[in-house]
Amino acid sequence: MSRANLTGMATIRHSIVEHDVVVLRETVGSWPAGTTGTVVSLQGDALLVEIADDDGKTLDILPVPSDRLGIKGR
Repeated sequence: MSRANLTGMATIRHSIVEHDVVVLRETVGSWPAGTTGTVVSLQGDALLVEIADDDGKTLDILPVPSDRLGIKGR
């Protein structure tokens, strides 16, 4: 498909779901942009994200609006 044919196409985004590894796009609470975590629950417009250390110990669980998250690796 030529570049000209791609102009009007919509971008398809993957919805964030439980167990996705996510990255904060901006600072949330005391956690800076770039911090990674795992979605543990969906809470309306926000997602509960677990921040853990390298040993898997939970450091924090915080509600984060989905527009402040990206899927790690994308």
